[in-house]
Amino acid sequence: MAGRQQSLTRKRKMTSTGGPDAKEKELTEMEEDDIKDFVIGMSRNPGKYEAEAEQLYNKRVTGKALIVDFHKGDEAFVNAMREDYSIVSRPFAKTLFQKLKEKLDREQPPAKRFFMGGKVAGQKRSSATTLYQVEKAEPLAPSEEIVAFFEALFLQKITKIDVPTLGDTKKGPAILDLQNARLFGKPKKPTKLYIRNEIFEFFKIIKSRIEADDRKTFVCGSSGIGKSTAAPIILKMLRNWKLLGSLFQHESYFYWIPKEFPESKMLSFANCAAARLWIDDNVQDHFYNFMDPFGNVKICSGFLKAYEILLVSPKRAGKMGQSNHQVRDVTDWGKEALHLYMRHWDTEAILDCNERCYGFDPKDVEEKVRIWGPVPRQVFSQELRLKDILSNTPAAKFREFFFGTRGEGTPDGITSGKLVHLIPSEDRRVSHYRVASSHIRRELLRANEKVIKQLAKDIVSRAARGAIASQNAADWLESLVALKFTKSSFTLDARQLKKGSEKATGMLTVEIKEMKLKLFNLANFEDVDFNSNTYYEPSWRTLETIDSLFVIGKILYLVQITFSLDHPLKTAGMRRVWRAAKKKVPALEGYCVIFAIPDLSAKKGQDLVTKFKYQPYKQTTGNPVDYSKAPFKFEKGQYLHVLSGSILDCSDGEQV
Repeated sequence: MAGRQQSLTRKRKMTSTGGPDAKEKELTEMEEDDIKDFVIGMSRNPGKYEAEAEQLYNKRVTGKALIVDFHKGDEAFVNAMREDYSIVSRPFAKTLFQKLKEKLDREQPPAKRFFMGGKVAGQKRSSATTLYQVEKAEPLAPSEEIVAFFEALFLQKITKIDVPTLGDTKKGPAILDLQNARLFGKPKKPTKLYIRNEIFEFFKIIKSRIEADDRKTFVCGSSGIGKSTAAPIILKMLRNWKLLGSLFQHESYFYWIPKEFPESKMLSFANCAAARLWIDDNVQDHFYNFMDPFGNVKICSGFLKAYEILLVSPKRAGKMGQSNHQVRDVTDWGKEALHLYMRHWDTEAILDCNERCYGFDPKDVEEKVRIWGPVPRQVFSQELRLKDILSNTPAAKFREFFFGTRGEGTPDGITSGKLVHLIPSEDRRVSHYRVASSHIRRELLRANEKVIKQLAKDIVSRAARGAIASQNAADWLESLVALKFTKSSFTLDARQLKKGSEKATGMLTVEIKEMKLKLFNLANFEDVDFNSNTYYEPSWRTLETIDSLFVIGKILYLVQITFSLDHPLKTAGMRRVWRAAKKKVPALEGYCVIFAIPDLSAKKGQDLVTKFKYQPYKQTTGNPVDYSKAPFKFEKGQYLHVLSGSILDCSDGEQV
């Protein structure tokens, strides 16, 4: 503790190497109260950073202390915020770093500053011209670490690895070994990159668009799922296919990578305007322009001969609470672009990635996946406390967010993707919001039962009558069904669904005694023990075939919650769950599929409850299903259970 205090004291006394100069004088003279005011003023919402400002003030942090960490780079700055000042919010630390960078830029002599459109602050418009005169800056030499990264990226080969697939059409992932170079040259980043099939798919999409001369592709997706890591990998694939020069914007850095790299040197630019001026003067051929901006840093776009790919967070794209004026450059650019959403990871891929690239304790990784879902940033990079994040996210804000109020006041726990994920449709063209995990949903209910259950009731009711897409309500309904099974005893009545010309034999009646809840991670069900009187549901998302399961006696019950008449059962998922169940409970005689649908469900004037029919099995390959083989021959029937309004009356007491 004494050593830490001495470190902080030294920071207060130190300035950057060589002492303060004209660029840093104002910042180094800022005292504790000045820093507090500066932090609060980083947002138009005065309360947004008030807690962090107070924390820095109590730690007696001055401008001299901040500038020491600033000159070590953004990652070191983020680490210092956590280790020295106990500020664990990475988005806040990154924003503070960027604001300090902007402040130092503003302290430079006006003739050396560059802005979008060539404007120089403080310089008046000449009466003889409508343009601002801008001094042209020479390109800078990028760091040795970033050069080593791109050299290894383009030199090393992608190696396919053999991992059991998760479905009929899912491909195996690959590894790119950077040979001791690190991702973006950052010391805590891995030296091996895990390339899941989603990245190969995006390369194919972008390649086909370039072949058709479609020059703008807008890639969004939940924060932390690896968009920034995907960008250089896709660039490598594109250069292998069609070798072109490349402008690469990563966070607030701008790099030019020549076609002949590494024989020709990489260049770096102080800002967007400097990069634009140099490219306008020196690049005549087509080139790739990858944009991966941080915070509110402007994108460098609009080149006539560029194939432009923008990878951006939902917040930066204006989809999670960012103000319109802060995202206009992105939204304006995106008007002429194809919008695509990147899919989330599978749990198995996260575990495999850890084994091959990171080497953390597998049990720790599994626990983080259970809490946060399979999101690499939360699993591999950040140490987070769910309790703290939930305490800073009022339940009323959840309600506002899910009912469409997504202004600047939306809490960071939502906008940063920690508590809410953006889930793409099958074709990646649209998306919907879901709570990050089953665990977080239950913690929300436990802490704010009245508000969250009313939110769930309202969303489910709207989806049942077709007012909103069912995807927006599925996880809320799943959570309420889980509460009913684990917090009450009741008789489950379900109507048998007729198969083809067969006659339905009547009703299924199952006595449910208050069950124990257990979450599982793996899509192959190997972490499910199939104990009797236990309600199992996946920790993160809906699986291919089921939403939950339980065992009573010698029968396995598979529950599928739906708002639709058409809900075919995928054969791959059914094979996996039956295989795992028989392995753990050999005495099982068969399984029943129970479709659960809210009462009064209707779409386009159709009563879904009365019209719901037996659902066929479907193979992804399109081949016919042989019902005489396992597991299908062990099906004991399909049934429809109608969820009445009473499902919302169960109470979530102590956590099971």
